[in-house]
Amino acid sequence: MALFPDWVMLDRFVVRRDDLDVDDSTVASGSGSGEHVFHVGFQLHAPPRVSRILLRVDAGASSFNNFRVVAAHRDALLLQMSYLIEARPGRTLRKYGMIDFFLYRAAGTDGSSRPSLDLLPAVDGTEAEVRTRIEAEGFVWTNQRERRAKGLDLGVVRRGEKEFAVAELQVSCSKEPSELHVFCPTKSSQWEIKQPPLIPVGCADDFSLERLLFYWNADKVVTFGSSLCWIDYCYGIIFCDVFDDTPVLYYKEFPSKVPNLYDNCHGTGWVDAYQTVGVTSCGSLKYVTVVRGDGKITGEFTESSGFTVTSWTLKRTEVNKMEWEKTDEATSDDLWRLDGFQNLPRIPLRFPHISIDDPNVVCFVLRRRVEGKCYHETWLVSVDLSSKAVKASHPYSNPELEETDISCETDFSKSKYWYFESFLPTEFTKYMNLLSTRTDLLHGEPKPRKRKFMESSKPLELTG
Repeated sequence: MALFPDWVMLDRFVVRRDDLDVDDSTVASGSGSGEHVFHVGFQLHAPPRVSRILLRVDAGASSFNNFRVVAAHRDALLLQMSYLIEARPGRTLRKYGMIDFFLYRAAGTDGSSRPSLDLLPAVDGTEAEVRTRIEAEGFVWTNQRERRAKGLDLGVVRRGEKEFAVAELQVSCSKEPSELHVFCPTKSSQWEIKQPPLIPVGCADDFSLERLLFYWNADKVVTFGSSLCWIDYCYGIIFCDVFDDTPVLYYKEFPSKVPNLYDNCHGTGWVDAYQTVGVTSCGSLKYVTVVRGDGKITGEFTESSGFTVTSWTLKRTEVNKMEWEKTDEATSDDLWRLDGFQNLPRIPLRFPHISIDDPNVVCFVLRRRVEGKCYHETWLVSVDLSSKAVKASHPYSNPELEETDISCETDFSKSKYWYFESFLPTEFTKYMNLLSTRTDLLHGEPKPRKRKFMESSKPLELTG
C-alpha cells in the first residue's frame, strides 16, 4: 500500500505547529536570508479531502510577515516567505518588504530520500543591495511589486531528474515589451531577464493585443510539459517554454467565458470561483467552467435557475497550433439526481479543481453561510463528469480545531470567511512513494514510517 496519495490538494492556509516532528518523512528544514530557521511538513489526505502545510519556526528566529505556497510541478513546490528590513531613504528610518523563495523537493538534492528545502537567489537582490538602492533612489510601491509579494506571476517547472526553472512574467500595460525573469541553475547562478515576443494563436477576429496587454493580470500559473502557463481568467492563457534560450510567448483565448466576469474582479476571489485550468498526469490541459442559469456570479441563487458544468481539453494540432475541444457537460439536474448529492445543499458548485490522476474527475467546493455566524458550512465533493457519478465527498473544516468547535473565531475561520482561496493541486507525494519504494528495495525490508494519509471518503450522508 502506498504511504502517500498520488496527488493532493494543498490548502493555501499555512498551519503553525510548534510540535511539528522534524523527523517526519515529509519535513524539510531551511533558513532564509533574514536568519529565519524553519521546518516545513505536511498533513496529507487523498482528495477531495484537503491537505495542510505545517510550519514550525525555531525559537529565537527572526520574525516574518507571511509564508505561502506559490506553485508546484512534479516533485517540487515553490514556497515564499516575506519579511521586513529597515532602510533610511531620507532622514526617517522605514521598513520595507523583502521576499525569499524556496524550492521544496520530495527528493533531496544529494540523492537521499529525505525532502530538501533550498533558498533561491533573490529576485530583487540581497538585503544589502536592496537597502543601498532604497537609500539612493527611494522606494515606489508598484502594482508589480504587489503581485510579486502575492506570488501571482511565478511558476516552477521540472525537466528530467535534476533540472528545474523558476520564472516570473511581467506583462506591461505600456508599449514596453513584457519581461520574463528566469532562474535556471543549470544555465546561470542568477536570474536572467528576457523580453520574448507575444504571438496570438487562433484568436477571434475582434482580438486586440493592445487591450490584452493593458488589462492582463495573471490569476494562476500552471506547468504544461516544459512550458509555464500564465492564466488570466478574464481572457486566456500565455504559454512559454522557459528553458528556451530565445523564448516566445503564445497566447490562446478561452473557448468560453464565465458571464459577468470583468477585469475589476481580479483579487476578489470570484475569478476562480467558477472556473479553473489544470494539467493531468497524462499530459492533458483542461479548462472547466461552472455557469449559473441566471448568468450571475454573485447574489441570491434560486434552485430553479440551476447551473451547468462544462469541461474542455486543449489539443495541439501541429506546431504552435492549439484548439479547444469540449469534453464533458453536466447540468445541475444531472448532478442533483445522483446518490451522492441527495443530502448536500442545492447550490452552485464552486472552486473546481481538476484531478491530476483522472482527467474526467473534478473536485468542487460547496459553501453555505450559517445564519448569524462568521463561518460557512463547507463540503468538498469529487465528480466524474464523463460517467456522471459522485466519487467521494468530505466536510471541510478548521485544521486546528478538527476535533473541537469549528465555530471558534480563529485566524483560519476568519480568513476563509472573508476570502476563500482555491487549493493547489500537486503530485509531489507520488514521488515520495517512489523514493520510499526505492529505499525499501535498497535496504531489503520495508521500514516503519511516521507519516500516513487518509483515504478519500465515500459520498457523505449529511443532513441538509
